[in-house]
Amino acid sequence: MPAKPIYCISGLGADHTIFRNLSVNNYELIPVHWVPFNKQDNVCSYAQKVSAQIKEEHPIILGLSFGGMLAVEIAKVRATDKVILVSSAKSRDELGEPPGLLKWVIKSGLLPASFLTIPNKVILDRFGATSGEEQKLISGIMRRSDGHFMKWALKSRLTWNNAVIPKNITHIHGTADKIIPPDNVHPDHWIDGGSHIMVYDRAVEISKIIADTLQ
Repeated sequence: MPAKPIYCISGLGADHTIFRNLSVNNYELIPVHWVPFNKQDNVCSYAQKVSAQIKEEHPIILGLSFGGMLAVEIAKVRATDKVILVSSAKSRDELGEPPGLLKWVIKSGLLPASFLTIPNKVILDRFGATSGEEQKLISGIMRRSDGHFMKWALKSRLTWNNAVIPKNITHIHGTADKIIPPDNVHPDHWIDGGSHIMVYDRAVEISKIIADTLQ
């Protein structure tokens, strides 16, 4: 029997390499790529553009961080077999607000797009990249990213007001996530000490949860 696909939507500024340590028996991880956006897009409209890559009926979708928000929006308008969120939020209430100054900078549009593709110690720390390998991974991902897309996505994140949670979601979150703090998040599974990049550095645990969820 051929492996069943799991369609993986990565986080903001990330790419499919963040999933490379995941392994789920009898399933194949299929990357869903970012597509062109326009300034009028919001999370909902952009999610439907991304969804066009998923041809299968009743797909299984794995969404990481911002990709999880897209997966929620896809599941609201399209039948899915299962949606798995990692280091993400199901609703506006779970997402919370960024610090006041950062929120103002994002809303003002003054943040240079190029800044978002330059790794620095603060960003690496917030992602939870502590080892040399993890820092190299996240730094490489950032340098390959489209700063203009990231700038648009950060602003869109501020205006995401979803309150509808599809029933077929399984949510996995880390207790040490600094990007989406755990205070307001209500996941099905906690990863003790898990950071925002736990899909990479805690992949064995997360792979098992995904496998158990899909049984």
